[in-house]
Amino acid sequence: MPDKKEFLVLRYSLIEENQSQINAESLPSPKGQAVLASIIKDREFTLNGVLYSFVGFAEVRYFQNSKIESLRFFIGKFAKRKKAHMGVKVPGDIVETEEDDWLPLLTIFDLRDQYIFVAKDWRFGTPEQTVRAMQGGLREPVLARYNHRVFVEGKTRGESFWKVVRQHKRIYKLELRLISPNILETNLRAREALAALKQLFAQDQVDVTLNSDAGQLKVPEEPVASYLEYIEEGEGTWALTTEGVHGGKKKHSSSENIVTALLDVDAESTVESVGQLKFEIPDIKETAITPEMTLIDQILNEIESYRER
Repeated sequence: MPDKKEFLVLRYSLIEENQSQINAESLPSPKGQAVLASIIKDREFTLNGVLYSFVGFAEVRYFQNSKIESLRFFIGKFAKRKKAHMGVKVPGDIVETEEDDWLPLLTIFDLRDQYIFVAKDWRFGTPEQTVRAMQGGLREPVLARYNHRVFVEGKTRGESFWKVVRQHKRIYKLELRLISPNILETNLRAREALAALKQLFAQDQVDVTLNSDAGQLKVPEEPVASYLEYIEEGEGTWALTTEGVHGGKKKHSSSENIVTALLDVDAESTVESVGQLKFEIPDIKETAITPEMTLIDQILNEIESYRER
């Protein structure tokens, strides 16, 4: 029976490095396929002293009449290694041992629209930590091969920002981090402004920080709304500092408001087998409906709903 599982909805973007590499390859088509250099072959990487791995990623098979496109969706697991301390009883003593304890998150990459759906699990860390780990794992191989830097951010909704503004009397700081124009098609007004800056400075991102020591910072709908729309699609972050509930100050951020999707996942399917870290796709008939296809169908509906909002 399928179980409901919550997934973080992330997006990744590609920014060309200003200093070109002699042997850099041209980006594939669609450009989102560039991350295959990072996620295939059970690649491991270390970030802040922690070992991570992309495990068992493979293309979701499709059949002739399916709306799932070839080479669009790849599914596997994003895993983090922890250390489990075990006590083994021996005659007259308890011997402490340390063993690897891998925590896998079911993960789906949409290589066309550049979405990442990754299972949410508090044991892995906060959503922000999951995002930063994912970005850290994708960057190096893509940069080395295509001379493009990968940025990963959570998809958010502007109403979360405006809700904070409405509910607080004092706003001390507004911070906007905008990734330079890349291959996503988002708010054109924000995109054109950032493109003009990039021609002058060749920056990867633009950081805007506005302060008011008295907490009287104004947040006008325009131009802020244009940049929030840009951020909504995973092309930046926002943060607001307001008064706290019991005095002092409190920081609110887009990383606390990442969009999630509640999807039906078949617990007995090959992608979610208990204790099975290595992902394998069985041989199937060309017209068979697999649990993976059912999952992708839900993701397609989710993505379509984002366009309608």
